[in-house]
Amino acid sequence: MDRVKSSMQQVPNAIPKVIRRTGGANSLELERENFERGQAVSINKAINTQEVAVKEKHARNILILSVSKGAHTFWAAVNRLPLSSNAVLCWKFCHVFHKLLRDGHPNVIKDSMRNKADLTDMSRMWGHLSEGYGKLCSIYLKLLITKMEFHIKNPRFPGNLQMSNRQLDEAGENDVNNFFQLTVEMFDYLECELNLFLGVFSSLDMSRSVSVTAAGQCRLAPLIQVILDCSHLYDYTVKLLFKLHSCLPADTLQGHRDRFQEQFKKLKSLFYRSSNLQYFKRLIQIPQLPENPPNFLRASALSEHISPVVVIPAESSSPESEHMVETDDLVDTEIPSLPVTTQDNQKFQRNALVMGVSRGSRYKKGKWRR
Repeated sequence: MDRVKSSMQQVPNAIPKVIRRTGGANSLELERENFERGQAVSINKAINTQEVAVKEKHARNILILSVSKGAHTFWAAVNRLPLSSNAVLCWKFCHVFHKLLRDGHPNVIKDSMRNKADLTDMSRMWGHLSEGYGKLCSIYLKLLITKMEFHIKNPRFPGNLQMSNRQLDEAGENDVNNFFQLTVEMFDYLECELNLFLGVFSSLDMSRSVSVTAAGQCRLAPLIQVILDCSHLYDYTVKLLFKLHSCLPADTLQGHRDRFQEQFKKLKSLFYRSSNLQYFKRLIQIPQLPENPPNFLRASALSEHISPVVVIPAESSSPESEHMVETDDLVDTEIPSLPVTTQDNQKFQRNALVMGVSRGSRYKKGKWRR
């Protein structure tokens, strides 16, 4: 944009303004400005004070914007919102930001770290409230901060946490000390996810059909992102613990096993309770954990481990219908993390802007490197 403006200053004043407006460069500039203005509108529509679930179409537009601008445009709009004055507004910001961290451009995480101090202060401020959205916002902000810190420290992990077994091994650089520390960090990460899970459930009257009300769905909607995160974090901690037990004495890992057991019980219960809520049944298929946790003292038990897979039903991505607007709008977009190579990035950007990013697409080129 700066180059375009500088080139405009070099054009003689004698050239009519009409001609300059219709020039190729200015047409592209105008198109880009209109596009960014439209995305700012999507941000304001997605993050508002109405106690209803965020509409997926607005969140998808924000994700598409991150392809070309990272998180700059997002934060430019968000910083004008009174997030410290309205808890519902802050809650919906957290939901959209979580989706952006998971499925937006990899630069989103790096771009957002400059706002870490403000997010920390906001979490502390909302933490003074003992109930309602204020308390939930405090918990959610802590999760988002933890998520950013984890991915900055471990850049091989994409925001959506989707990795192959080979990539997981590479993340630890085949060093048992790295695997030990990585497991601790994953425990901390998963703990924050579970705290939000428990916080939302404890804030709802589960004796009533809260999942079919707009207010109930507003609180439940972000849990789709949490379920997706938890399924991967659980899977990776299981694999890392088996790897550690093949290298270190069992006594050394007693603390790891104790912490895993505690998180296993919580996650198993939360997955089961979520799968029985009407709200989630059309939007997501939630895996069930095994009856008993893995026995890490028996190496052969690794072959019995089945990675939990979260499924977004195909029919959930159908066009919105008026009578299902509050449930259909919360389908996870599952936009893949994008590579950071210039050529592939520009190609994906052009396709995204022209065609839109298709849900369920997978980008297989490129990979994270330290």
